[in-house]
Amino acid sequence: MHSFCKAAFALGFKDICKENVDASTDFLEHIAAYGISYGTQEEYMFRQNIFETKTAEYAKINADPENTFTVGHNFMSTWTHEEYKKLLGFGGLKNNSTQEATVLSTEGIPAAKDWRSLGAVNPVKNQAQCGSCWAFSATSAMESAQKIQKGGDLLSLSEQELVSCDTECYGCQGGW
Repeated sequence: MHSFCKAAFALGFKDICKENVDASTDFLEHIAAYGISYGTQEEYMFRQNIFETKTAEYAKINADPENTFTVGHNFMSTWTHEEYKKLLGFGGLKNNSTQEATVLSTEGIPAAKDWRSLGAVNPVKNQAQCGSCWAFSATSAMESAQKIQKGGDLLSLSEQELVSCDTECYGCQGGW
């Protein structure tokens, strides 16, 4: 199919081209949805290959009847594993390697509780290129704890305030 027809189809103009649509239509819809563009044909093909590999992996995961979840594409679906790992940022504990973990008692804890179904967990947020997973984790924990302990509305706190006010633990470079 001509690339113009593919792009037109991805944008919803299905009647412009009468040719059959191949597997790359999903990729075109993906890049249109996330506003992605590539400077070369080689980059386009490289990213499409990553996307199609992940599509096959996701189909396999979603077809497993043992799974209680489903997976799907997001803005990182054309990224390599190395590009994704850059978001994680954590560089390990600094000067604290001798700390021991505190083991908490599990007595009286129910086998399972899905706080999502009880409205105590916000949707996943996007930290983009900032390695601020620590701030997203902290705000998510505080949001849920407030809802569980106090009731009322589920708050959405600002991760950016934590990152902006951080003067000692590497802010966007992984925190600690």
